[in-house]
Amino acid sequence: MATPAYLSEPQIQSLSRLLQEILEGNLRLPLFQRDFVWSNNQRSDLLNSVRDGIPIGSALVWRTATRKLECFEAIGPHRLPDRSGMEGILHSYLLDGLQRLSTLLGSIYPRSPETRAVSTERSIGQELNWDLYYDLEERVFRFQEGDEAPASTWQPLWLTLDSIGLLRFQRELAKHPDAERLIAASDELVSAFRDYKIPVLAIVTEDLEQATRIFHRINSRGTPMGEFHMMQALTWREGFDLRERLTLAKVRLKERGWEPEPEEDLFLDVCKAALDLDVFEEAVEALSKRLQAEPRVIDEATDNVLHAVSFLQQECGILSAELLPTRYQLILLADAMRTWRAAGSPAEVKRHLIRWFWLTTYGSTFRAVNGSKLQRLLLHLRRLASGETTQVADEIGPYIPSLPERFHYRSARSKVLALHLARLGPRSVSGQPIEGPTALLARHGADAIIPLFRNHSESANRILVRPDEAQAMREMLQGKTLLRCSDEMLASHAISPEAANALYAQDIERFLALRGETLTALDNEFIKALFIEEVAYTPATPST
Repeated sequence: MATPAYLSEPQIQSLSRLLQEILEGNLRLPLFQRDFVWSNNQRSDLLNSVRDGIPIGSALVWRTATRKLECFEAIGPHRLPDRSGMEGILHSYLLDGLQRLSTLLGSIYPRSPETRAVSTERSIGQELNWDLYYDLEERVFRFQEGDEAPASTWQPLWLTLDSIGLLRFQRELAKHPDAERLIAASDELVSAFRDYKIPVLAIVTEDLEQATRIFHRINSRGTPMGEFHMMQALTWREGFDLRERLTLAKVRLKERGWEPEPEEDLFLDVCKAALDLDVFEEAVEALSKRLQAEPRVIDEATDNVLHAVSFLQQECGILSAELLPTRYQLILLADAMRTWRAAGSPAEVKRHLIRWFWLTTYGSTFRAVNGSKLQRLLLHLRRLASGETTQVADEIGPYIPSLPERFHYRSARSKVLALHLARLGPRSVSGQPIEGPTALLARHGADAIIPLFRNHSESANRILVRPDEAQAMREMLQGKTLLRCSDEMLASHAISPEAANALYAQDIERFLALRGETLTALDNEFIKALFIEEVAYTPATPST
């Protein structure tokens, strides 16, 4: 039976003691927190907060008797000891507070030959400048730049907790003409750091799923820990770094124009689908064991995501993640690519997968999806990808909603409308076709689908234009220059001659009604093609 998880009472600990716990190896920093990302300004802001007694948030610690994680070996100028926990003794891992405590340890903790960091891949911020000083005259924190020697009134921060070193520094400071004021500033700084307290919140559990859910829900100043971070911690070993593999996968997606960059959890969800695990549930225990035993699972998942992205771009005109109606379509299509290739299915299966994509988009199939429904959709798509069935609508249903009355770019149905407008080959204010309208939509998203009339949210009020021509397009279509627009120009924006007449007469309601009819006709034509199993969609070519 799993040990229940609970949050212990917060302990208020002195900053100096907490840093000592890290340097002695009693509180360790797991390797899933790979990156030190704070800028010099952020580090200075933190030091200012401690000096001024401003709270900097709590530290979150995970205590476990059985879980052993790979940990960092150095922080800035300090080497960290490798202490394997004794039998029956809880291991303590810092889960939230890496940036803050790394900044403080590297900046203010005394340096000695015994604790000097060695060059290692398991280091935090070794490439950064850790020579920080406190300007006692200006009372500001400063970084030593280049070979320039610091002023005699700059107090090295690493003397803050070093009583002997600090005494030597203040003896030299006593020779300064303004010694009394400077030494007072030095004492105030040291007292502020030595007296500073930090709340430490501990989570004690052996249940990984429950622990991960807790990590998701705890808000802090740092980056909250998610399922991927726990997976990174549990699967890390020499030769297998989950973050590095997924970073490479994201680079490959970016090279194909698939942006914005997906979260790491997308690849984990593809793994879950392939292993028949519930995508909606935390599965760190089961998934980490599979990845440890079979690292190829994550590599196959990333390959399948890349195949699914190529399918979406080449066959459906979905050039980027910005245009994808829902991430669940990508997850299931990645699994379909795996099934299709494993079964050696004929090329004509691709036609059914195209229909599946558009039918799930039109039907907003994933709007209120749960674990059991997603599993049914997955099993049906596998049958489709393997050639076992050609009935696309079995699990989707034949219901196709009408053109949405109101336009909401993030909705699947509105994105279909935007893609239809791109297919018309819209023209710019000069009358020339817009180059790569689908790529324009992929790049600018909602900013490329503008309302012609303000304060009107109808779908029929949206046109596709380059964002820098939005106002010029409005002025042209709403003004007298409308008469100079050719029929081809208007048709490229789904504006019929009758709708143009209503527009010229400033009859906005009639214009929206007539244009809505044109858009509905375009929609119906495409839907009809879906149901007769012939997709008339002309795929766009990804821009290079």
